[in-house]
Amino acid sequence: MDLQKQIHMYSLDTSAFYNEVEQSIHRKLMRSYGYFNYLKSLKDDNPNRKHFIKSRIGKLKKKLNVELIKNNNGDMRNLDGDQLKEANVISVFETTLTRVLGVLTNSLTEEILVIRAYYFEVLRDLIHNGFMYNGEKYIYFSSSAGQIRTKKGVWIKESSWNKHKNTISCGLSVKDINKQGGSNINKYLAYIALTNSASVEIKGFDIDKTIVVDDLETNVEGLVDYIDRDSYEIARKKMDVPIEHTDGAGMILPQSNDKSFMVRLPFIKGLLVPFPFDKFSEDNDATKVTDIYGKEWDIVKDDIQIIFTKSQFKMWKYYSSWDDYKDKFIKYNCQAAKLNEEEDVFNEAKLNYQMIQTLSDITDEELDEISQSTIEDIIEIGSDKETMLRVLGANEGNPRKNYFQKALEMYPELLNDIHAKQSIKDVKRSLVRNGKSGRINIDGKYTFICPDMYAFCEYLFLGDNNPKGLLHDGNVYCKLYNEGEVDVLRSPHLYREHSIKNNVKSKTLDKWFITDGIYTSIHDTISKMLQFDVDGDKALVVDDPTFVRVAKRNMKGIVPLYYEMAVAPKEEITESKIYDSLIKAFHANIGEVSNNITKIWNSKDVDLDVVRWLCMENNFIIDYAKTLYMPTRPQHVNDRINSYIKSKVPHFFIFAKDKDNKNVEEINDSAVNRLNYIIPNKRIYFTKVAGKFDYKMLMRNPRTKIDSEIIERYTYLDRRKKWLISDDDVRKSNDRLYVYKFIRDKLLKINNNPIYITDTLVEYLYGEKESSAKTTLWESFGDVLTESLGANVKNKRNCTDCNSSFRVVNSRQVRCSDCQSEKVKEDAKLRKRRQRNG
Repeated sequence: MDLQKQIHMYSLDTSAFYNEVEQSIHRKLMRSYGYFNYLKSLKDDNPNRKHFIKSRIGKLKKKLNVELIKNNNGDMRNLDGDQLKEANVISVFETTLTRVLGVLTNSLTEEILVIRAYYFEVLRDLIHNGFMYNGEKYIYFSSSAGQIRTKKGVWIKESSWNKHKNTISCGLSVKDINKQGGSNINKYLAYIALTNSASVEIKGFDIDKTIVVDDLETNVEGLVDYIDRDSYEIARKKMDVPIEHTDGAGMILPQSNDKSFMVRLPFIKGLLVPFPFDKFSEDNDATKVTDIYGKEWDIVKDDIQIIFTKSQFKMWKYYSSWDDYKDKFIKYNCQAAKLNEEEDVFNEAKLNYQMIQTLSDITDEELDEISQSTIEDIIEIGSDKETMLRVLGANEGNPRKNYFQKALEMYPELLNDIHAKQSIKDVKRSLVRNGKSGRINIDGKYTFICPDMYAFCEYLFLGDNNPKGLLHDGNVYCKLYNEGEVDVLRSPHLYREHSIKNNVKSKTLDKWFITDGIYTSIHDTISKMLQFDVDGDKALVVDDPTFVRVAKRNMKGIVPLYYEMAVAPKEEITESKIYDSLIKAFHANIGEVSNNITKIWNSKDVDLDVVRWLCMENNFIIDYAKTLYMPTRPQHVNDRINSYIKSKVPHFFIFAKDKDNKNVEEINDSAVNRLNYIIPNKRIYFTKVAGKFDYKMLMRNPRTKIDSEIIERYTYLDRRKKWLISDDDVRKSNDRLYVYKFIRDKLLKINNNPIYITDTLVEYLYGEKESSAKTTLWESFGDVLTESLGANVKNKRNCTDCNSSFRVVNSRQVRCSDCQSEKVKEDAKLRKRRQRNG
């Protein structure tokens, strides 16, 4: 799936909407923060100056807050146009929303803006009243779950919203929703934000060939640790656990799409799993099904290609029928989109510290054994070509290669360049840090979790409310592996959640389960153990014998946790309630609970009851913004939890979370901490691999000379690069940033021929300067470099002297440029010798 196309937009914060007085205070505050950070960087402690500046910061924050409250008078705020600068531009993948708004690929748009909330008084204004910029009013659109975690939201031009709102919402307005009793606010925000997920449009999608049906839900008898959410009492008991097996999953005929993929339509989300339900209906002489509104359909006569489930259709209650939704989908020209699709090639997976820390009794020998692949990568990274290419992402297992990775795959000789070597050094540092923090290679793969769709069809077509399916309790099917025991894991891994299952094979299973996903049994409580649904969740399936053996040993006596969650109430959707709901969601701190659980797993005495309680609380925190319910700890429970969480985070957080030594515990012998002694950190010794590198292979015209004007401008822009990115989240990301498009556009103003610019930069950076810092070149002109390289690779020969490949400039050329130079020198010496002897 080609999820490569990007657009660019502005990402601001609430300070962009201050008036002159507020802005004046804000500038003083920023200078004070800057000075405080400067003081912290000094070796001297400077307690008096630090105390003074902290006091000044506190006073300025209070003064700003007073001013913001005073100005919260219902007036509409204005966006300071000076904030729309290159430093505030982010690059995002195209979405249904950007396509509907007509935002062109690689363009900078002002149709929508991302805004981060630092002061909630300003946020209140922006949600209640919107804001003005350049004669246009902007209104609040929504916040995705990821944006809520970073206190961000999306604002849209009101004129654009009014023009496209029916396409975005499939004709369902807030007014319509409120007439039917409203909705849970944060659920509604998440559902409307579905159109803003990175995706590609499904061309030729026919809504008339789809239906939506009830989910398969059964009670599964199993042994669980039942936690009473009021008393916190934990009781192990056998009970009937209600499980919605198709929660988030639907079916698509294999002839329409033979891979599982995540799908988005207005108010519809989830996973579509290829399954031949037409073949099932034919075999059982049952072609009729009933949709969630009570209408009967014949899947053959009605040519049904996709069967959605009620759990996928988030706002189904607000439409009168499936025909009502379909009619509006067609009338308003709505779009269907595809997100993540099952991979063609599966890379070797990595564990994380959560999955390792729960293996409390793992021995040093076992840790060393499961770390061997990572250790070999670190040792061989400077001398083995295949290792170098793989760790740099230049192999077939990476479906989203950047231009540099594509070039390495085409021309491995590039590994011998100083820039590639610097990249390898950076990767090696990362491998060591990751290894010491538990991110180690494992013989496993991440793949979609799929329900037993055969059982679903037994329920759907045959009316069997207790279907048998094809998988027994304790069994899974994943054709990526041979028969035998596997460990099925999922992140986040908070409790001891290693689900050891038997991977089974048969011709029947091969016939019906056609994807590379892992299919689970409807007679199993695995979804409660791993806390997954099937709307696109992936599991890590591991068949490494040592890891599976250790996990199985540690899972003795462990059963799934079960507790009753609160129900999210409906209410009228208004600006005030949107603001209140967002504020509640902003205060949910899931990371803190996760870190507290990690403290327990890495302590000397692991209290499983405390872990169980915190896992339960973590799920209530996740749902708090929707339910407004949080259980109250009994005092004895609170005391017991606090006795563990008052400690610092474990020592390996130095590597996992960049913590300072002073903020972590002393190293102990917990599973992950012991990796500090197992993962090596040896110096790289590079050996020549893949032949001699000829930089002329990157040029269209190898005779291009250096253009000083272009070089001077490039150098200036490259040095200013970090100042052109103000968002910390963007600076840390690996996405292709707008800043590189900005640099490219500036250079094209000097000369509008990208090939000429690229050739002169290559001649300077590879030929004259031999710079190790070429990231800007590859990010700004990578398309030109790979096109030139591709053409030259087709027209290359091996040097008769050194056997390295080189670009052929003329038909008589038999040597690379370096060997030809040596040959010329040798010939000149030989002539002089002959002249002297003659």
